[in-house]
Amino acid sequence: MYHLIPSNEPTSEGPASEPIYVSPEAEFHARLEAVTPAMVVTPTLIAINVLVFLAMIVNGVSGMQPPPDALIRWGANFGPNTLAGGQWWRLLTSTFLHIGIVHLGFNMYVLWQIGPFVERLLGNVGFLLVYLIAGFGGALASLAWNPYSVSAGASGAIFGLYGALLGFLLMSKHDSIPSEVLSTLSKSALIFIGYNVVFGFLRAGTDMAAHAGGLASGFLCGLVLSLPVTVSHKGQRLIRDGVVALGSAALLVGIAAALPRPVDLRTELLKFGTVEKKTLTTYNAALTRARTEKLRDETVADAVEKEVLPDWMREHDVLKKVAVRLPEKQKQAVTSLVQYMEIRQEAWVVLAKGLRSHNAAMVQQASVKQQEADGFVKKMAAPAR
Repeated sequence: MYHLIPSNEPTSEGPASEPIYVSPEAEFHARLEAVTPAMVVTPTLIAINVLVFLAMIVNGVSGMQPPPDALIRWGANFGPNTLAGGQWWRLLTSTFLHIGIVHLGFNMYVLWQIGPFVERLLGNVGFLLVYLIAGFGGALASLAWNPYSVSAGASGAIFGLYGALLGFLLMSKHDSIPSEVLSTLSKSALIFIGYNVVFGFLRAGTDMAAHAGGLASGFLCGLVLSLPVTVSHKGQRLIRDGVVALGSAALLVGIAAALPRPVDLRTELLKFGTVEKKTLTTYNAALTRARTEKLRDETVADAVEKEVLPDWMREHDVLKKVAVRLPEKQKQAVTSLVQYMEIRQEAWVVLAKGLRSHNAAMVQQASVKQQEADGFVKKMAAPAR
């Protein structure tokens, strides 16, 4: 299908020239360039992503497989920090952070493929809004699905661009986009999404929640931002950009406020380590003094009850409450830790009672319990087979 456009320019053969045939695709792309002359946001986003990655490398972070701790330091999304710690800026920084050069290279390649077209379709401001909103939406979806995973990357934002494209095309009932272009764009977007969904399920570690959150966020933005691709509608773009910005901000803030605050398991385990070290040191010191200074049984029992048990019991109660709120894998680990603490705690309680009643059998029972606790620790530390 072609448009027939007459020319008003005279020719050497007479006042009128032959009509010029222009394909709908060429005419559409010409209108795109007229509506959005400068394509600046896409290369800027790619440059920021690359510069952040290079900065990580310069500062000693592995370029192939950065460890989770390094990613968290550089701004990765992590529930205990983002939600419980109030570090909301991670929703933004995680979008510009990548887990290795392969991850970066794939995302930047796809962004360069889809970005220029969608930027011209939505306008510079609308494109940037979709990218950021989809990035935030993907990050929040990741937190809702698994707040204890360390997530990073531009995938959610890029899926949002495809979602916005689908939303825009769905609402394009006007004739500003030729049917040939409309069909080609819809098919390419659906192929990309379908391929990545299948690939994501097959590849372990893919943050499917972030992809889904970004896709849904972008799709909703595309529905609102859809306008005829003509210069005369440029003024309406800014109005719709404002509606998307304000509406999305309210929605994302509401979602963030509603998400449950995860336990900072790392901090709790560090606290346990400190309590364990202090408590065992105090207990061993009390036993040493009992032998070297010939302390009375009651004095040793007082030391166990007043200096050993209180901190241990408090930390036990904290971890027991924490375990209830954890995902299954972390819950099992903390539950084992609580069981270990209960064995050790029972040994000290029995020891104190045995010393006060001068019951040698109870003292021996306490010693057996301590050995059981030591064995439990070795079992927890052994690698799984």
